[in-house]
Amino acid sequence: MFFDHEQPSRLSQSERLSRIRLARSSNIGPITFRKLLDRFGTARDAIEQLPDIIAKTKGFRKIVLASRNDTVVEIELAQKCGAKPVIWGDPEYPALLARIEDAPPYFYAIGRVELLARPAIGLVGARNASANGCGFARKLSHSLCDAGYVVVSGMARGIDGAAHEAALKADPKANGGTIAVLGGGVDVIYPREHRDLYGKLCEQGCVISEMPPGLQPQARHFPRRNRIISGLSYGTVVIEAGRNSGSLITARFAGEQGRDVFAVPGSPTDPRAAGPNSLIRDGAILCDSADVILDALRDATQNTHLFEDFHQFNTNARSPEANSDPARYDDIAQSIVQDAENSGSKEPSQSIEIDSELGDLSPIDTDADQSGKVLDLLSTTPLLIDDLIRASELPANSISSILIELELAGRVERHPGNRVSRIAK
Repeated sequence: MFFDHEQPSRLSQSERLSRIRLARSSNIGPITFRKLLDRFGTARDAIEQLPDIIAKTKGFRKIVLASRNDTVVEIELAQKCGAKPVIWGDPEYPALLARIEDAPPYFYAIGRVELLARPAIGLVGARNASANGCGFARKLSHSLCDAGYVVVSGMARGIDGAAHEAALKADPKANGGTIAVLGGGVDVIYPREHRDLYGKLCEQGCVISEMPPGLQPQARHFPRRNRIISGLSYGTVVIEAGRNSGSLITARFAGEQGRDVFAVPGSPTDPRAAGPNSLIRDGAILCDSADVILDALRDATQNTHLFEDFHQFNTNARSPEANSDPARYDDIAQSIVQDAENSGSKEPSQSIEIDSELGDLSPIDTDADQSGKVLDLLSTTPLLIDDLIRASELPANSISSILIELELAGRVERHPGNRVSRIAK
């Protein structure tokens, strides 16, 4: 039996819009987004407190908050192509994806959203795949779907396309299926020769992307896409990949996320086998049949530790630093809802530009001392946050707050594996 993780109750419409707005703000990445919600409880409160955070740190990073109008326009564009936003905290948000450190604050989905809740396996490989490689990918995909798993891939040429096509032909009664994670907007077909495949995925499977609708894919988008493929999956299978293949990036993400990595071996004379063979040497599970994957997944789906860090944020939480007048928050919520209902209005965009070079606002001495102490302990070499807590002798929640402020100020940056470093000036 698959692990049935309890999902949070549905967010209010005002909070959903606020979370999209916060996530689309410049210099607010997935990790910072999560930290802000941890600290303030709601995106509405986080947005209200951002100017004070930036001013207190006297940083030099500029943050531009996405306007309410622009947020509504983006959602409208998604609706026109049949996509819906799945937001961090929504019941539909996949619990396994939520477990990764840099989970997307939200993404758009077209098709069978219910597939997001089913156990999945990533299947990736070379774009210039051989006929044998594509044939093996189809065989694996079909078998996994017949066993009740969802196959996740990137809709690229070669292995990805073969995996999706086979999954779409599997027995629908088996409760399998397929999810395509795109590098561009959820409505942008890439590559163009997969137009027919894209149409079938939208009808019979599910297509998702964290990019705004209409955005053309760029090279820098694909590593971000790859971490979602592995994040949705209990394990990732690599079939044919060169030494510098993006598929190896997906495998690396899977390993960092604590998921299984499978690799299909190949001839040492074939450059496309270099990637999988190197993964096997590094400890990946040698995969020569679907049974190898299924045996490993039976154990993985019972590992409840994969869900231990799934946050169910209380959308009614209040920041102790927030304005004590509840009517103010009611007004904010009502204005966001009204903006959504009156999205056809001509109200101008209200982007808020926060320039952190605000020397007139003095920070509290104790906070400044603590921030300085943390900065002194950091260097340009990434340091585990647990080690930073021990070295600073400060409470974990204080370190978390200080790091948020320093990150927003452009003084520190985060790294995979819960590490942080100082940004050299």
